Amino acid sequence: MVRVAHVADTHLGFRQYNLDEREQDIYNVIDEIADKILEERAEIVVHSGDLFDSPRPTAQTYYAFKRFLAKLEGKTKVFSILGDHDTPKRRGMPPQRLFDDRIQILGLVGGEHQILHLNGQDVLVAGTSHVGRRYRDLLVEELKKLDSVAANYPVSILALHQAIDRFFGLEEAFELRMDELPRNFKYYAMGHLHNRVQASFGNGMLAYSGSTEIFRSNEISEWEKHGKGFYIVDLDSDKVSIREVNLEKVRPQLKAKINYADFDKQLREFADSLENYPKPPIAHVVVEGKEVDRQRVQQALNEVLSGKVLHFRSQIIEESENRLFELKPGGVNVNVLLKEYLKDEKVAEFGYELFKVLRFGDVEEAKNIAEEYYRRMKQGAVKES
Repeated sequence: MVRVAHVADTHLGFRQYNLDEREQDIYNVIDEIADKILEERAEIVVHSGDLFDSPRPTAQTYYAFKRFLAKLEGKTKVFSILGDHDTPKRRGMPPQRLFDDRIQILGLVGGEHQILHLNGQDVLVAGTSHVGRRYRDLLVEELKKLDSVAANYPVSILALHQAIDRFFGLEEAFELRMDELPRNFKYYAMGHLHNRVQASFGNGMLAYSGSTEIFRSNEISEWEKHGKGFYIVDLDSDKVSIREVNLEKVRPQLKAKINYADFDKQLREFADSLENYPKPPIAHVVVEGKEVDRQRVQQALNEVLSGKVLHFRSQIIEESENRLFELKPGGVNVNVLLKEYLKDEKVAEFGYELFKVLRFGDVEEAKNIAEEYYRRMKQGAVKES
């Protein structure tokens, strides 16, 4: 048996709401991941992309990853692929290369693999770094090559940072179809999706380990159900066993919906519920009602939540606006309409991502999406329109 720690989407250097504390939260989490990997006695660590939040990390970010590797040095073999966030522009050097004496980077050029001899058996570790949708045909060809290699190894791991149609929905911008994946691998270590997913595939298991922190408000419900962390995977030629490892240093984020007609009481009740958390949470407060006094709401939130939360975001939905959200679209495919109108698939995908969050008034998420789109344009990953 071989024990693998499957980690993804750590996004080192991320500063949610531009808060120093949030950046430090991410570094605290990567420290905890290293400790838990050692506790679990993993022999292989596979990081499935977006190790860094940017292809140009700060010195502090580099130091956090250096500390992570120092804890693991000599105790486990570390592999990494590039995600869409840490893939450099054109021929730029990926940030992981500064540590290539201590980690193995796979898939910088096409699909790559290595053979390890562990516990009396050969183990294939293969991977490709993130490939955008426009180059998916090349990706499929590389995966076919790796599939032929995997046919010779009963214990094999494939690391990918891609959106698969089965898990990203009909209207999402998937990059691969499920039936385009190679079928001879034992474990498919996926990155890119921030929620945890497991599914049988071929003769093995496919899994997204999810992000290691809460990076967007739409991840809160999944965190409440399944936690945030990584997977420990036990592999042999006959079976795959996957176990969740949850992290304790993730900063809590909470959603509260308050009826304006009972605003003061419900706000106090919510504030009282915040006192049992190990660190001050981030609160996302939605106030719904008729003729809402926005100034009064904001002032009350500042007064009541001060000292109880690290940060809060507020959203006010008037009764008339709420009725609009409840309207049935009648089967209209907004993504298709945007593509037809804008005549540019990438811009349409960007517009649809904005639509999904703005229809619920989540301006902060829309800003994050716009900033990410602009960053990718600068890198040449998205065609300027």
